[in-house]
Amino acid sequence: MNNFALFTDVSVNPQHKLGIGGYLIVPMTFLDSELDNIKREDVSAQLKTRLFDDTSSTKLEVQTVLWALQDLREKLPDAAFECLQIYTDSQCIAGLMGRRAGLISNNFVARGSGKELNNAMLYRRFYEVYDQLGFKVNMVAGHSPAHTHNSVQRIFSYVDRGVRRALTHWLDSQAS
Repeated sequence: MNNFALFTDVSVNPQHKLGIGGYLIVPMTFLDSELDNIKREDVSAQLKTRLFDDTSSTKLEVQTVLWALQDLREKLPDAAFECLQIYTDSQCIAGLMGRRAGLISNNFVARGSGKELNNAMLYRRFYEVYDQLGFKVNMVAGHSPAHTHNSVQRIFSYVDRGVRRALTHWLDSQAS
């Protein structure tokens, strides 16, 4: 069965206009795990991260999802996904499907200024990939107290920490 959960998160340094995007792809059955069986080390070992430059938080969220989906398609080129669920704390990503009709009808142009949206190309690509894969986007409450976590929130918190740690490590390596 090709049922997967994709967790994505980002950490941005706006002064340098760069950030780290990260993703974790797991079988949907992993979400049924008992909380005690979801270990930070296991998530960290599977977490993929990438540095993006000339970016912002909104742009990086979309770039990261597209990168993760491209990697998934390269790893499983012939797979027909029965169920692909994306988990994110990004309001931008979670809201893109609801904004689709309006963005397309306005040709990705801002009503007020009449200029094309900054991330129009990324939004177009997001919709293209959605049409090909048919995933579902799920909003996760970020930074929730650990005692309230279910399996999705536990996994997401480990992804979040791993991405923030990767950005800190990269920034520290540049300072030395």
